[in-house]
Amino acid sequence: MNKIIIEGPYFEDFVKGEFLEPAPSVTLTEGHAIAHQMLFADRLRLPLDHELAKQVTGSSRALVNPSMVINMAIGQTTYATQNVIGNLFYRGLVMKRPVYVGDTLYTSTKVVLLKQNSTKKGRPASGLVVLEIRVLNQNNDEILHFWRCPMVPCRAQTSVTGHADDLSSIPAEISDEMLLESIPKWDYQYYRKKIQGMHFNELEIGNHFIIDARDTVTSAPELVRLTLNLATTHTNAAASVYGQRLVYGGHTISMASAQILRALPNIVTVLAWRHCDHLAAVFENDRLHTEVIVKNKVSVNGGGFVDLHVKVFAERSENAPESVKDGQVLDWGAIVFMA
Repeated sequence: MNKIIIEGPYFEDFVKGEFLEPAPSVTLTEGHAIAHQMLFADRLRLPLDHELAKQVTGSSRALVNPSMVINMAIGQTTYATQNVIGNLFYRGLVMKRPVYVGDTLYTSTKVVLLKQNSTKKGRPASGLVVLEIRVLNQNNDEILHFWRCPMVPCRAQTSVTGHADDLSSIPAEISDEMLLESIPKWDYQYYRKKIQGMHFNELEIGNHFIIDARDTVTSAPELVRLTLNLATTHTNAAASVYGQRLVYGGHTISMASAQILRALPNIVTVLAWRHCDHLAAVFENDRLHTEVIVKNKVSVNGGGFVDLHVKVFAERSENAPESVKDGQVLDWGAIVFMA
């Protein structure tokens, strides 16, 4: 009997321009929505309030939280990152259409850039793999598009591949025209009338919100499994360079998304990410807190889109590796829509 080892790709295995093995498509259900809510306590109004969503969106179908859609899309791309050391950044993410319970997500992953890291004595060879991600729904509508960059080890510790692509060529700019096209055609006048508190017109550029609450990271492997994430560093401590399981980056981002809503509870939806950089690893039982700065706002469609600069900080648990310290773990440029 032949023995076949099932393992993910190493840096030498990637070919620029190739489309990677597709993950199973996923139909989003109420169960996904409930699990997401249990993990993050996200207070985005429309996915929580089906009656409000019906009046605002004009659809009787329950709306899905954008964070959950993005988490699932990232998980569907992790055939490429089963051996990942860590995901470094995301660029140019745009939510092109809203997603409803019952929609099915189909994700494609293309290798667009490869850059081997400079070799250093005593450090195994590795490289950066830039992936272009597109997500379609069951009607073949594109709902999400972005780039992400994981660091992947080489199969041979002394490997020299010659890959030296310029990562600055990733088209990270998001134009106002792209944002305008991504704004759902909803009844924002009804939203403003129904929901009290600070809306777009009351928000001031330069506002700096410091969310004092800390949220402890728990159930990290459960989100990994829910989203079909194959990266073994999130489920197997032996696969991590720290000797402890790394928390999946989308977990940190989703916790930050929920904390932002304590400062800006009337965000209608998330439209895009200009950038999202993981500055340091996060571990289970770390305590995260968030700061939000309003960088810009543009009036449109009875409301407007708002550029937020989001910083997430970790206070380490007593079980965290000695090599990691308290400090900033995420730097994120998010664009939201407010009525």
